[in-house]
Amino acid sequence: MQVLTSGKVGPAGFTPLTGAGTAANAPKDGDRMLTDLSMYTFPPSENITLEEFERLALARLSVLKEMEAYKLRHPNKTEKELMDKLKQLKLKHMRGLAGVSAFNHEEEVRNDLISHYVLRLAYCRTAELRKWFLAQECDIFRLKFGTYNPAEHEAFLAAHAPQYRPVAEKELLEVMDEIVKVMKSNLETKETLVRVLQDKRFYKVSWTRVPELVAQRKVLLRGGWAYVSRDALAPLVVAEFRAGVSKGLSDMARRWRQMFPVEEEQRLQPLVASLTSRSLIADYSGVTTKYGDVSAANLHHLAIRHFPLCMSHLMGTLHSERHLRHGGRQQLGLFLKAIGLPMEEALLFWRSEFAPRTPSDQFDKQYAYNIRHNYGREGKRTDYTAHNCTTIVGFSGGVGDNHGCPYRRLDETSLRAALSRLHCDDRKVEEAVSKARDGHYQLACAAAFEGIHRVPELDVGISAPLQYYAESRRICTERDSTSAGTTAATGGAVEGTDVGDQPGSAAGAGGAGEQPGGRGVKRPASGLPGSLR
Repeated sequence: MQVLTSGKVGPAGFTPLTGAGTAANAPKDGDRMLTDLSMYTFPPSENITLEEFERLALARLSVLKEMEAYKLRHPNKTEKELMDKLKQLKLKHMRGLAGVSAFNHEEEVRNDLISHYVLRLAYCRTAELRKWFLAQECDIFRLKFGTYNPAEHEAFLAAHAPQYRPVAEKELLEVMDEIVKVMKSNLETKETLVRVLQDKRFYKVSWTRVPELVAQRKVLLRGGWAYVSRDALAPLVVAEFRAGVSKGLSDMARRWRQMFPVEEEQRLQPLVASLTSRSLIADYSGVTTKYGDVSAANLHHLAIRHFPLCMSHLMGTLHSERHLRHGGRQQLGLFLKAIGLPMEEALLFWRSEFAPRTPSDQFDKQYAYNIRHNYGREGKRTDYTAHNCTTIVGFSGGVGDNHGCPYRRLDETSLRAALSRLHCDDRKVEEAVSKARDGHYQLACAAAFEGIHRVPELDVGISAPLQYYAESRRICTERDSTSAGTTAATGGAVEGTDVGDQPGSAAGAGGAGEQPGGRGVKRPASGLPGSLR
């Protein structure tokens, strides 16, 4: 398909065609195909397949989201460390996506340009999406621009921002004393003064383009020109970049439906629209068969070892209250279905949990239909899928409701207590509470996962309860296999693994709610995290 072309639909229009090609024949962004920095002034125009179209978009989205998570988890990282991380992510996700055997710099620029415009189209539709995309792109642009040397800055500005004119050496000598006076009047440090004087690179720009610097008297004004040092240049160029991309997003939003020709609307428009909600995590659907059968009999054992806080909270509430309201039943029920609990076992599980308060005939009348409906056996026979974290975080409920994300709904004291009972590392408990306080609930869940399972830092936050469960099963299975192999090699008997043997398990030292006589995984379900009830 031909991705982005300046046809009737405007400079950022999409005109799908058949076939695939490798040469970009449209005007390049300022004719700068040999750099990795772009103002994205001109969209690309070439034939690519739908598969590559989607692949490039998801790759760039992975870079943006992982970079965002890294900055949130490490707010004190230096610019160099952030740039190193960005290079790692680009190498991990963007390299070799065009199907070219020998990766080269031109391919990198091509991938960058196409992926930017695909995501621009996907993220232009709402103010919230535009804000997120603009923030991530500006951060990456700023990091890249900061790595440029003086000569590269001048070349870039000549191509993309000619309004910033380098000051000639003779003219600079005439005004340097006044520039120094302005800097001293702003109490610039001695180190800054020395660096600027040694660099001796200044740019002239119309004062109307830097009203903030003029208002703060941070630049010398002469004949309507503001003299800006190279030190102060980056924020101005980033502002130019932000304004250009923001305008492009707004223009694209106004013409969004016109971007898709009638013959491609049904195929391409849903693909683009779905990009903003696509999960970037691996496919965990195989977890239902990979780790053995899931049944009503072993659910409580699995909950203690492998369920995320949102689901163990619901399991604990269900067992203590012998009831869950509709939102909780849906959240937990669809998750249990996703991890492989058959419908017959689901009916058995819910009936036994409701039994003390709900007679069997009443359960069949009020609740059994909904369980069969979730499995696609009633009504429209839709095969419903489990909620992801974005959906769960968005749930709101009143008094008596227990669904939603505990990192959002629990106060800090309750959250600390819940994570401590799961034997989460103290440092990770505080990190999770801090992230939850700032509204980064998926990163809080990731920190808790790391603290409970004693694993290195995850690249991104937890995106779905099924991801948490699958990764927990994988880690514990690998550890159990290693432990069994070590024991067998030394001639010892391999004992069954108790929940309390796992790092961070809730059963380790007699969690809250443990009933007398309870022991290991045979303990009744009240051994679930009781603090969440």
